[in-house]
Amino acid sequence: MIAASFLPVFTLTGQAGHLFRPLAFTKTFVMLSAAILSITLAAGAPGTALARKIRSEAAHPVSRAIDRIYRPFVFLALRRPRSTIAIGLLAVLSAVPLALKLGHEFMPAMDEGDVLYMPTTLPNISIEEARRQLQIQDRILRGFSEVASVFGKAGRADTATDPRRSTMVETTVRLKPREAWRTVPRSRWYSSWAPELSHACSARSGRSGAGSPRPS
Repeated sequence: MIAASFLPVFTLTGQAGHLFRPLAFTKTFVMLSAAILSITLAAGAPGTALARKIRSEAAHPVSRAIDRIYRPFVFLALRRPRSTIAIGLLAVLSAVPLALKLGHEFMPAMDEGDVLYMPTTLPNISIEEARRQLQIQDRILRGFSEVASVFGKAGRADTATDPRRSTMVETTVRLKPREAWRTVPRSRWYSSWAPELSHACSARSGRSGAGSPRPS
């Protein structure tokens, strides 16, 4: 049952899949190992590790107390099976409104305000050529008015903590606040006859809302 409950996690893709699928695999492997140990090692260990005289379950005070609490619920479920099934169905149906509000995105998109640009050069590129191309790339990126600063790195450091290939370029592009970005006019149904003030408001709403223009 626990492995079956993780089946939706195995179907995740993208960022959510990379984050949660290892957890689901680890949990499943742990449960499988516990099941194997429970029918092999755990079955014979009590006889050697515990005392020879073991009190039966019916005579154990803890088991008797649990049985006294659990027995009325079992008898009620067996005497009224339709009511028990109806309660379970109502519990499932009560989760439908919550499921409809979850949306389609499992993880919300993160917008940290910066862009990490990591192009890959040719495998046989030299360090001098990689540095020249990096300078040209940074110069082009700094030419956009929406960019605050650009920091690029070509090659890799001589350390085990930087396992990237020497042909991979890592560039961090810091963007200015959205208020300083250029506005891109959009053609609306009222663009042909509305005054210029409405055009400015339309461009401002397009910049701050969903689908805002990005530097191109």
